[in-house]
Formats: sequence, structure tokens, C-alpha cells
Amino acid sequence: MTEKREIELWLRPWALVDLKRRHRRLLASGSTAIVDQNRAGLWLYVPAGTTAGAASLTKLGEPVSGFSTDDGRTLLVLPLPLRHSTGSTVPTTTGTTKFSWHSAPERPSRTHDPQTAEEEAARRLMLRAEAVWDRLRDVETALADPANLWEELRKRWTEEGNDVPPRMDLIVHHAAALSRTLDELDRTPRRILRRTNQQVPISRVQELDRRAMTWLVRQPGETLAERAGDRQRLLAVTREENFDTLENRVLRAYAELARYAARSYLDRNRTKALSNRARKVKDFERRCKRLARDLADRGVRLAEAGVTPNFVLQQNPRYHAIWEGWQELLKHDRIFDELWQWQARSWEEFCTLAVMVALVSVPGARLIASAPLSFLDEQRRGTWTDHDNPLGVFHLPSSGIVVEVRYRMANPDMRLRDFGAPIWVRIGRVGDAQAFLTNFAIWPVWDIEGGLVEGEIAEVSDLLPFGRKAQLAAGIVLRPAAAGKEAEIMERNGVLTATMGTDGSALSEGVAAVRNFLTSVIQAKAG
Repeated sequence: MTEKREIELWLRPWALVDLKRRHRRLLASGSTAIVDQNRAGLWLYVPAGTTAGAASLTKLGEPVSGFSTDDGRTLLVLPLPLRHSTGSTVPTTTGTTKFSWHSAPERPSRTHDPQTAEEEAARRLMLRAEAVWDRLRDVETALADPANLWEELRKRWTEEGNDVPPRMDLIVHHAAALSRTLDELDRTPRRILRRTNQQVPISRVQELDRRAMTWLVRQPGETLAERAGDRQRLLAVTREENFDTLENRVLRAYAELARYAARSYLDRNRTKALSNRARKVKDFERRCKRLARDLADRGVRLAEAGVTPNFVLQQNPRYHAIWEGWQELLKHDRIFDELWQWQARSWEEFCTLAVMVALVSVPGARLIASAPLSFLDEQRRGTWTDHDNPLGVFHLPSSGIVVEVRYRMANPDMRLRDFGAPIWVRIGRVGDAQAFLTNFAIWPVWDIEGGLVEGEIAEVSDLLPFGRKAQLAAGIVLRPAAAGKEAEIMERNGVLTATMGTDGSALSEGVAAVRNFLTSVIQAKAG
């Protein structure tokens, strides 16, 4: 296949093997805007032999494992921008080009309720990203018993009912530890008395300063009553309560951020709203909302992130607890910034786990080998797990078949690289290492809106013949389910296109669709 030595923007990872070039955009010098109809992520393709500073391009995105070749070709997954104003500048063979993606929503505010349809769509997308993260963290919990990791995930993803409490979260700990503190600070927030000069009734004058005395001697009359005029008021020193202190600004900033975190937690766990854990978080959300409103009514502004704590924040036990809670939420929020930008890679990892769960669910399947899996303390551009390949090897005794799952392979078959699939399933026969029968390509395609794309199943069907020499027999495209929708499933000519949710039936039905499709193809090859 002849390639032009120009950097390209791709709208699908399989764009290289699509002869109709439906998803390739040449990046020449100038400004290139992303088409508004694009719902999936973006990839930057750097062909072999490009002299436009290809090494520096890796700073723009994350390389797709296994796609690169020794001659310098690479494919990069691009992050979702936090703001539309932050376009990406790419060096090309003839200069530079800057592209932006205005159809993609901006990262929603953590302290303001959505006011427009666009902001509401962004909030739904953020909730989905957080829900995917919750599912990835199931790995961390299941690793308490590594020998039963995949069986534990299968139970959590396909059998859990609404009677199971929602998972623990930072906001759950705050609800337990800080509820009483918030109530106490709401009743008696710290305040300072400020000296000001105001016109007050003559009977209430207690103190006069230099300014008040200067004003007084300039008034006509000989007695105080005459100088007080018709309204009988004098300029005097008064003391006003002021709540706009640094510690109260931090308190309000914490309340606003905690309210959003609590609401987000509740939205992700609507099916478990009656659990004790969800009820405590709901009550904590009300406390935070009331406190934020009361402080705003008292004229307290919001503290900016990065402020230096004063004596009260460091030494007062109640305010210090709020300061530490605020720092925890701010750190949590920074995680969500990266989570927002690298949603496509988190979705890819989630789908990989779903494929493993689907194979564990195959009747009679035995997991005979599993790569060591660890959960990272911090994400790496949307990636939370670390493992070797193959990720898992399954044995189907009834048909004598062995199934391997490989994820982000460093060196796949040269004839498979062009398809840009991060997940590969390979099947073979027991006892014959040379008799692998076929390969399945699996593309997790992150999607802004969710749902299937018309015509995509036919498009992928057209690609499979190009992998005939590498025994590519089937393809699977996994997209997120649309908000509030069940799983959608289409199967035709060796291709499965399906949507998958993050919980409930949308998750279990999506996993079942992958399981049934893999089982049917494996049985056909075994026969």
C-alpha cells in the first residue's frame, strides 16, 4: 500500500486499510478545523520518512502500541482538549498547522450547575468518564485475591444487583468525617470586626476618631444636637462584622467542590440511591449546598486554588480539617482533568477488561494462564493498569481450543499492524503451537454521544479481506452506550458492532454480546 509522506489526522484507527479514505484528513500548512459530525476520538498519523519533526509529535499524543515500525511510522491517540481555545499546533512538511475540535464539549465546571444544552452534554460525558474510572478501580478491589481476579470482576460486572452498596469514594469518607464540622462552622463561622465611619444616631455614638472629629467641627451649630442636623446623626466609628476571611473563603470553596463531587457520585449510582452510603452522601450534599449559600449571603468570596494557609487554617482543628479536605478534592479534580483528556484510552482499557470478563463467562472456559496485573497509583494518560502479554489464555475443553487475549502488543504480526486495533484475540488448537486458526481485531471506539454509527458494520466488513493472509476472520467495534440507553447490538458478516454501558443491564448485555459473538466464531472455526 503506497503512503503519502504527509502527516494526517484520522477519525478512525483503521483508516489506513480503508481504501475509500473516509477518515483521513491531510494536514497541510494553515488552519484545519475538525468536522462537526465527528463523534469519535482523533488520531495523528505520521508516515515513515516524514521530515517534519516527527519525534516532537509524540508530545501531542500517545503512540498506539504495535502500529509503529522500524522505519519511523507512528500513530498517536490525541487527547480531548479541556478548552476550545487550546488548539493543537502540528509541524508539517511545509510549515505548521493548527487544528481545533469545536464539536467536542469543553471540560465542565466542577462548581457550577449546567446552564445550557452544551454544558449538560459535557456533564454527561464527564459522568461517563468517572463511571469508567469506577469500573477500572474494580480491578484494584479485586486484586485483594489475585487468583480470583477475573471471576471477581465477572461477578461485579454481570451479577451485582441494586442491593450491593455503591463503591467507596473520597466523598463518602468526607461525608462520614466532616458533616458535623460543616454544621458547626455554618452556625458560628469566624468573623472579624472592622472599624468604619458611618452616620449613626447621636444616641448610639460611642467613639469618634480623627476623621469623625474633623467632620464634626465643620458642621454648623454650637451644640452636638445642632451639629447633628435634622436627622440627628453624626459621623462616628462603628464596628461591622465581616465574614470574608481566608478561612471562610476556603470553607466556601470546599463546600462548592464537595457539593459537586457528592452530586456526581449520586448520579453515577442512581440505581443504588436507597443504600445507606448513598443516603449519607445525599445528606452531605445538602449540608454543603446550604453552607455555600449561607457563606455567599454573608459576602464570603471563593478562595483560589494555591492560596497559602493562614494561622487559622493551620491551627484551628475544624478549619484545618476543611483545609485538608479541600486539598484532597483539588487533587481529585486534577485527576479528572487528565481523565477528561484521555477518555479514549480509559475506554480502551475498560473494553479490554470487558473482553476478559466475556471469555471468563463462556460456559466451560478455563483460565489456564493470566499475566500479572497491577493497578497504578497514578494514571498514565488514561491508563490505570500494568500487565504483560498475553493478558489471558483460556482453554475450551469441549472443542480443544485455546484462546489468547493480547492488549497493546509491542510487536504484533506485521500484516496486522495496519489495522490499528489495540486488542487482539487469537485462537488455536491445544498442543499445536503452529496451528493458530484465526485472529479477531477489537476496536474500542470512544464516542462523544454514544450509540452505534450507521453503516459502520458494513465498513468494517469491507476491511476484513485485507487481513486474510494474517488469518483475520472477525472484527468487533465497541462504543459507549448512549446516556440512559440499553446496549445496542448488530452482527453481520463476521463483524460485531455493539455498545456497552458502565453498569446494570447496559454493561451485562454488552459483555454478553461479546461473549456470544466470540463463542459463535470460535465454534465455527473449531468445527
